[in-house]
Amino acid sequence: MLAIPIVLGLVAIVLGIYVRRRAFADLRANLPASPLQILEKRLASGEISAEEYQYERYLLEKQK
Repeated sequence: MLAIPIVLGLVAIVLGIYVRRRAFADLRANLPASPLQILEKRLASGEISAEEYQYERYLLEKQK
């Protein structure tokens, strides 16, 4: 008789952990990219040259 509430409690805990992790993963996926990440994507796509990337990165680091 006592086993049923214990099992249900454990299932609720595991389910709660799963839902929470899933919610945090969705939240992180929807966060905007940092300026450095955007700059790296632009370089990778060929939108900017390596020289432009280095200069822009220098400016970003200088602002810190």
